[in-house]
Amino acid sequence: MTDFNNIASILLLLGAGQGIFFSLILFGWAHNNRKAYQWLGSFLILFSLSMIGTVLYDQRVVLIYPHLGLVSAPLGTAMGFTLYLYVKELTDKNYRFVGWQWLHLLPALISVIILTPFYLLPVDQKKTAMEASYAGFPMLWKINFIFSTTVNSIYIIATILTVMRHERHIRQLYSNTVNRSLIWVRHFLMSVISTFFICILMSMFDIARADTISNLMFSFVIYVMGYRALRQPEIFNDLPAQVVESTDEPAIIRIPVKYGKSGLNEDKAPALIRELDRLMSEEKLFLDPELTLLQLSQRLGIPAHQASQLLNQHKGQTFFDFINSLRVEYFKLAITNPANEHLSLLAIALDSGFNSKAAFNSVFKRVTGMTPSQYKYSMTGR
Repeated sequence: MTDFNNIASILLLLGAGQGIFFSLILFGWAHNNRKAYQWLGSFLILFSLSMIGTVLYDQRVVLIYPHLGLVSAPLGTAMGFTLYLYVKELTDKNYRFVGWQWLHLLPALISVIILTPFYLLPVDQKKTAMEASYAGFPMLWKINFIFSTTVNSIYIIATILTVMRHERHIRQLYSNTVNRSLIWVRHFLMSVISTFFICILMSMFDIARADTISNLMFSFVIYVMGYRALRQPEIFNDLPAQVVESTDEPAIIRIPVKYGKSGLNEDKAPALIRELDRLMSEEKLFLDPELTLLQLSQRLGIPAHQASQLLNQHKGQTFFDFINSLRVEYFKLAITNPANEHLSLLAIALDSGFNSKAAFNSVFKRVTGMTPSQYKYSMTGR
């Protein structure tokens, strides 16, 4: 037994322990969106059991108890859809796992079918097959590995697309997306994709070692993911469901559509634009760091989806971009005002309607192409 396998096994068991710990917390988490957390808990349980299966194989325990061989293999095929459903439940209040959606379990069943010839072997033949696998994986195992990787890759892509759609959606509803963004999920998935690529490359030389290393790499992000998931608040808890639904696709599409379909006609739009500009220039609504599309629509006297459409088609911006561009312009004027020389950049940013340093720096760099310090120096020389 190599030192690598021993160390890897210890680390994998620690990772599995983290996954089980967080899954138990998530299953019992008192939260408005418990279904989402139950799916994430299921993902962590599946991954933890898969890691335990890897340890049993690496430590050759499966030679003592051959019936444990490949028991956890189909679980890996089910991990992708549990993570996908976590994001779906978190971002779509109307999502329900019913009816045809049970087909998400089909890949795991197919994996069981692929490996059934091994499962049906007598104990002595299972032991012989397991012993032979240390010299080289049987073709049946490779087929299951490729199938599982393909299925999970499809679900990862679907999850990333869902996160991207969510990011576009919240920019229609909020001027401050802190705690509503799922960008951390996308970062996690990027780590998963990197791990998959490394695993695929390594599997060309040693598929057993590739499986161990990929699980080892993955275990390092489990702790961070579980902790971050526990800190994720309810995304749409401050807006009525009908507002959230009415501003979802295709409302976020910027391609012009006929106003008649939404009740916002072309005769009404110019007057609304003038009132919108007045609210921003005179009342400076954008200085409210928690301003939402619903609040703006109420001031305009129109439904939220019409306000979103108004901004998309007449301002060419999402609600988030429109409000934050005004905040940036207000900040740019404020830092050149001698009366503000005693204030820090962050203090001026907060006075401009931003609610955090990170959000301010991100928006300012995207709008101006410079950091706040660089812009100030270019304008004031200090």
